[in-house]
Amino acid sequence: MDIGKTKTTSWLRKLAGILVNPVCHEPSFFVMMALLLSFSHILYLLPGSVSQVTALHLRNVAIILSASVFMAWVLTLLVGWLKSGAVKAVLYVLAFLLIATDLFLLFNFDTVLSPWILLLVKETNPRESTEFLGNYLLSAGSVKCYAVVAALGVAACVMERKNLRLPLRKRWQKVLAFIILMPVLFLGGYLSFWSAKLLILRSQYDFEEWMGQQGGYAVRNTPTNLLYSLHYLSVSGHDNERAIAVCREASRQPASCSERDTLNVVLVIGESYNKYHSSLYGYPLNTTPLMGAERDSGRLFVFHDAVAPYNMTTFSLKNILSTNSLADGEPWSEKPAFPVIFKRAGFFVSMWDNQRPVEADMPVNDFALGSYMYADEMTAMSYSEYNTRTYDYDLSLVEAFRRQTSARQERQRAPWHALYVFHLMGQHSDAARRFPATEDNQVFHASDIRRDDLNEAQRQAVADYDNATLYNDKVLGALFNLFRNTPTVMLYLSDHGEEVYDYRPFLGRSHERQKSREALRYQYGIPFVVWCSDRFMATHPQQVEALQRAVSRRATADDIAHLLLSLASINTPYYRNDRDILSDEYALGKRVVQGTADYDAQ
Repeated sequence: MDIGKTKTTSWLRKLAGILVNPVCHEPSFFVMMALLLSFSHILYLLPGSVSQVTALHLRNVAIILSASVFMAWVLTLLVGWLKSGAVKAVLYVLAFLLIATDLFLLFNFDTVLSPWILLLVKETNPRESTEFLGNYLLSAGSVKCYAVVAALGVAACVMERKNLRLPLRKRWQKVLAFIILMPVLFLGGYLSFWSAKLLILRSQYDFEEWMGQQGGYAVRNTPTNLLYSLHYLSVSGHDNERAIAVCREASRQPASCSERDTLNVVLVIGESYNKYHSSLYGYPLNTTPLMGAERDSGRLFVFHDAVAPYNMTTFSLKNILSTNSLADGEPWSEKPAFPVIFKRAGFFVSMWDNQRPVEADMPVNDFALGSYMYADEMTAMSYSEYNTRTYDYDLSLVEAFRRQTSARQERQRAPWHALYVFHLMGQHSDAARRFPATEDNQVFHASDIRRDDLNEAQRQAVADYDNATLYNDKVLGALFNLFRNTPTVMLYLSDHGEEVYDYRPFLGRSHERQKSREALRYQYGIPFVVWCSDRFMATHPQQVEALQRAVSRRATADDIAHLLLSLASINTPYYRNDRDILSDEYALGKRVVQGTADYDAQ
């Protein structure tokens, strides 16, 4: 007799019993809990038509169900162990409250619970709450929500009254149940492990890293989504409150501009720009013909060694806006945002953000930026105007700006000091959606990508990215033309880089702790250029000479604020000449890049 085989068989039987018995004893509760914890997220995920359902949709439904099934199994195990009808009733009530909330939001606003929704609730006063209820209590979406919740409630009552059991008397039945449950519970347990990691996250950076790893999958069920929304709102609220308080203090500090004539300072922030796909930086395809022409004319100064401090939009943008220095260990929230200083110095500050969150349904990075950049107090301190809608394509944003600015310029007479900030969609994934699908925008094709190591789909993805880069060049060209006949200095940089099948079969950005040298090169190296109009060059020869000297220096995106203050001739206690790349006192200090201390741009 094989004793080892007997012990293994006995162990498997015990494991099968542990997994299957709770479901057999409380099948109604198990099925209803799994449904209640996943139903709203499945509806939210699936497209409106069955014909639009793809393999990716089905995969994501399986992910949602696996986590919900695991949680339902744990709750069923708890109910069976306690043998308490009261505990079961409480769990039912909580689950129905959660799904009712999600369905109300889904049917009325096409979203589920999120940090942004909780922030809106937190900031809503009693009068606004009354008006909201009056508008939506009996709306079509709300009635639909009530009907679905009632139907689920009736189903739960009927199933519980029947007191169903699943007696698996035959061995093959238990084996089959075990084979079905085991992989689902294993995947659901893995995702629940990531859900539990939410409890140890203590900063917005931790949350973004968590989302970039497996959190984006783990959050796709009602309990985890609630935990995530509550905890993230708490963590981000502390950082935002501190940052806004610092900006409030800066708005009271003296700031002035010594420039006597009209001056436009323009900052353009790109998105997900791989500089090694730009012909400005040696890419073989001509993806930046307009910027190249400006460089050849002497108006465009190209910095070849610039780096982003993070490969995530939220933290890169917050550090770009802040006057902090990561090299000196200064968090973004401990120093004021430069638009506050510009406005205090008398500049007209105009923000045109094509990634501005304008809906309740938004991912974590949009919430993290929107809840700070567009908080009521922050907008009052920072901006003279800002866009109230976003556009499918960046050129549409520029055109809307042109129409609004043209009307204002006709009324201008006195010397005018203005700061214009543009935040573009750039080459944000997926790149094929970042430009109109017209012949003049689809210049590059898979056949132009001479890469034997890539398949057809990958070469097409590279071509799409190159077309998006070419379209981004058109956006910059449009901005050059808008400001060409004015005294203007314009800076362009990207929030971070992007991998585009450059050295491995990978598209996007990774979030591992230790990145390879190649990953750092493509994800953190960014384009950085400064453009000067002829009028600015004629009236500011010293600054132009300083730019010519500075292009060979290393630059980090979190120092940009000090360069802007210098170009704008603003006097403020927040300016530091050792962080201004035009200054003779400029000292980069220790290179700060998330995940490494020895990044060296190639």
